[in-house]
Amino acid sequence: MFAASKTDSVSGAAPDGQFNYVTMLLHGDGTNGAQNNTFLDSSTNNFTITRNGNTTQGSFSPYGSNWSNYFDGSSYLSIADSSSFALGTNNFTIEGWVFGTGTTSGAEFIIGQNTGTASTSSFDIRLSNGQIQARVYYDVSTVAINSSSNLRNAWNHFAFVRNGSDLILYVNGTSVGTNTIGSSSITDSSALLQIGSVLSGSNIYSGYISNLRIVNGTAVYTGAFTPSTTPLTAITNTSLLTCKSNRFIDNSTSAFALTLTGTPSVQRFNPFGTSTAYSTSVIGGSGYFDGSGDYLDTPTSSAFAFGTGDFTSELWVYLSRSNGTIIYEPRSSGQENNPSIAYGVVTSGKFEVITGSVQITSSSSFAIAQWHHVAIVRSGTTLTLWVNGTSQGTSTLSTNLTNNDRIRVGDYFTAGSYPFQGYVSNLRVVKGTAVYTSAFTPPTAPLTAISGTSLLTNFTNGAIFDNAMMDNLETVGNAQISTSVVKYGTGSLAFDGTGDYLRGANIPNLAFGTGDFTVECWAYWTATVADGGFLGSVGTAGFDFSYLEGTLRIGRVDTAWDSTFSSFTPTAGVWYHIAYTRSSGTARAFVNGTQVGSNSTNNNSYSPIGGVIIGSGNVGDRNFKGYIDDLRITKGYARYTANFTAPTAAFSDTGPY
Repeated sequence: MFAASKTDSVSGAAPDGQFNYVTMLLHGDGTNGAQNNTFLDSSTNNFTITRNGNTTQGSFSPYGSNWSNYFDGSSYLSIADSSSFALGTNNFTIEGWVFGTGTTSGAEFIIGQNTGTASTSSFDIRLSNGQIQARVYYDVSTVAINSSSNLRNAWNHFAFVRNGSDLILYVNGTSVGTNTIGSSSITDSSALLQIGSVLSGSNIYSGYISNLRIVNGTAVYTGAFTPSTTPLTAITNTSLLTCKSNRFIDNSTSAFALTLTGTPSVQRFNPFGTSTAYSTSVIGGSGYFDGSGDYLDTPTSSAFAFGTGDFTSELWVYLSRSNGTIIYEPRSSGQENNPSIAYGVVTSGKFEVITGSVQITSSSSFAIAQWHHVAIVRSGTTLTLWVNGTSQGTSTLSTNLTNNDRIRVGDYFTAGSYPFQGYVSNLRVVKGTAVYTSAFTPPTAPLTAISGTSLLTNFTNGAIFDNAMMDNLETVGNAQISTSVVKYGTGSLAFDGTGDYLRGANIPNLAFGTGDFTVECWAYWTATVADGGFLGSVGTAGFDFSYLEGTLRIGRVDTAWDSTFSSFTPTAGVWYHIAYTRSSGTARAFVNGTQVGSNSTNNNSYSPIGGVIIGSGNVGDRNFKGYIDDLRITKGYARYTANFTAPTAAFSDTGPY
């Protein structure tokens, strides 16, 4: 869809024309022996941060402009009926990008306003057996225009346009059908506008939607075109613009409220890739807490005793579950009556801040799987809870806050009482300043240590991070960076074969389903060549790509091996490029660009329910002994279907654009 040009400023390689399909990229470039276990305070206090449990950090963060919304087959968004969606006889354009992952032969609705009765309905756009179909209802007639090919498991742009008397459906900029309706008016429906469903739960969509836009009054496209290579904007007559931010929000001037049903999620996987390589100054990072024994502690300090002065405590938070969680608690057992501040998500799913008898609760529940910016600010004697720049309530707080105990992130002062599961980014405590005193736009770049900053945890000290910026990886055992054995760049991932591996959170971007994909890396066995897994996953239906008994093998964790390829005997101390692809049900394995086997009947659905494993087949089973460099996962695209020249440089961190 996109052409690669220019040069990657980090690797020096040309941008990757399929980077919009890359869901993990590990270069392993970092400091020798480093892991993801050391957390830093970037304030001038430079407090030592104590790690508990297996809290980790990485490159997933709230910053950056390219996003999508993922729908799991039981989730959708709803918007109240509005005259903004009354198409009538107007020209209009309804467009967006979709990456459908469902397998149903029926309809899966991308967007629609539908009552179920043609004479009182308006429009819908759906995937029907993998084909994009646009339908409108006018008078008592129905018009449907279909694309001709199966468009699942890949990014595809659609645009449904009325231009005068014609309705046209474009897919990836090419017209796939036209229908003339003359001057007929498309009936306005009183139904909800829904994304990912119609009729409040009927024919629910599975997959990703990105940059969904309704322009009521303009035929944006009147002939063949090249879809935008950058996120859409709110042009004239835009009624809705959504599925493009780090949270569920309408980016048009309409600013419609979106109601969530089920658990749709915000993901960085998107149709554009990125034109900017990951950097801590632009994207920052986050800490991941798995909800089971994970938390961070600071030392005791008077820097956290706010007295009667102004203060600000803020962070970004991405919840993986929404009840019984305390995110931030500066108080010790036995100090329950000391004036202090605590805040978190309570069992109702709402965000709550408490200090003594003062309590403020957010006006609505905190939806999981999206980024929220939260700030607790005292200005004078007024305490305000801000969520995404909007006040959720105020209270009078004149108390002298004398507590100077530690700050705990990820749990209550009694460890295990209310553990947090999810991501925290840019936790900043500022003593003496009310940073926000009126409605504001949440930060769009990593926070810095402004005057009065008592604590700043940006979570950017991870050594092994995902250059695709989609997942945070735990370094299990002593999995670490090595700068002594390297294929490309300055480092590689080192595994000693005895309990070392990397483990990532459960995210949909690493579930291949039944689609095409590519898994590849450079592998280097140490003095003893042993069985070992390159990439695995946790839970049923998971993926396992390993070297076992002299062959490369691929299989699901809960079943037997799907494919066993030709014998391959590596030599210790030599780098090998290992690749596995699936294209339209045919699996192929390659060593140094040469195909070593294939299987034309691999149609298994791979879904790592418990997260991804690197350097092991499955949680401690077949641990790899050696080094792995430039591991790349490409979802929805088979890069190699015949012999090829093995990569001669590090993989690009950018593209397409």
